[in-house]
This record gives sequence, structure tokens and C-alpha cells, in this order.
Amino acid sequence: MARKVHFLELVRDDELERKAPAATAAVRRIFRDAPPVKLYRAADGRVGFHLQVSVAAGDRKKLEDAYRAVMRVLGEKRGRPPGRKTVQAKLRLPEPVFRALKKAAADSHSTMSNVVAELARRALA
Repeated sequence: MARKVHFLELVRDDELERKAPAATAAVRRIFRDAPPVKLYRAADGRVGFHLQVSVAAGDRKKLEDAYRAVMRVLGEKRGRPPGRKTVQAKLRLPEPVFRALKKAAADSHSTMSNVVAELARRALA
């Protein structure tokens, strides 16, 4: 079985360090004995957290509630980054081109849309 490994370069973020106790308190309202939540910011600006909890079968809602609680403390929202306007487009591609795009996206840990956008930027520049 092939294993995928992703490395993140973490950067120091004093604001996140100040928010960590609030994030821990929010999680402990859901998982009473949870250890402290560790917040981090990757070099590309993405925010994440490390949380160790035991979830029983059927308790997925509790895990989702913990995720929402931490993100509420951080002020982060899911979805596209703000300020990036995108337009949906439908393309009719030959099958080999589609497979090549899909492979390129997987290899670069990106989306097919990002790969197409980058190729278009280079070709049109």
C-alpha cells in the first residue's frame, strides 16, 4: 500500500498561542478530559490544530462539534479564501487530457482547477 506523506512548515504565530486556552476550553465543553489543543499556522498561511480525543462509534457529531468550536475560536471559516473570485466553467476535454490533469493535480497535492488555472496563466502571459 502506498503511503502519502505531507510535510508542513510551521511558523510562529503569537496570536494563535493566545487563542489556544480558549480553544482548549471550547473542546473540553464537548470532550471533558481532552488534553490541551495545539494550534499552528503553516508557512502558506493555513491554520490548523492538533487534538487528541477518543471517539466511540456513532459519536462523529461530537467530533464535528469540537471542530466547529475550535474554528469559531479561531475566527476561521470553511470554503474558499476571501478575496479570490472564481467563475465556474465547464470544459469538454479528451479523455487522455483529463487523466493527465487529474494525475498532475494529485501529484502536486492540488485541485484540477488550480492546475488548469496555472497552465492558463503561463500560456496567456
